Amino acid sequence: MNGYSLHSENGPSLRQSHSSSCLLCHQPDSQIHMLSGCQHASIQNMVTERHSIASRLINKTLNKGDFGGNIVFTGIGSEARMAQLSLVLPAHVANRTLPQWLLPNLSADELRFCSRPGAICILPVGTKNGHQRDIQAAHPSRWDVHLIEVKYNDDT
Repeated sequence: MNGYSLHSENGPSLRQSHSSSCLLCHQPDSQIHMLSGCQHASIQNMVTERHSIASRLINKTLNKGDFGGNIVFTGIGSEARMAQLSLVLPAHVANRTLPQWLLPNLSADELRFCSRPGAICILPVGTKNGHQRDIQAAHPSRWDVHLIEVKYNDDT
């Protein structure tokens, strides 16, 4: 195309659309609808992948920082998708399924299907800097838990 997005706000001026409705789902169109509001499967897949790529890039940066060793969970997509961004998770990081030791009262199925943040970072209470990889050795009352969620779309 010519660098313009094809949605109803600029479609008529480009003689591409004669309607103010989305060309895919036929709902009222706008830029926000096009970026994250359209419920058409092809758009939803693109929105999800855009969110996942942003989450992976943020996680990659966090892992390089002082507390990267304290990231214990990520929910940022498959290993194949992470490899596309040269992101390899350390062995102590669970991906996509919460680790059993984190929520021991939940079953494996509950851990697999419950809502999960983009990442979980656990620091010992009072930590200012440095690493502690074996957070499991500390009693949970001594954990300072940080849930990291990327808010990329208007509906997340």
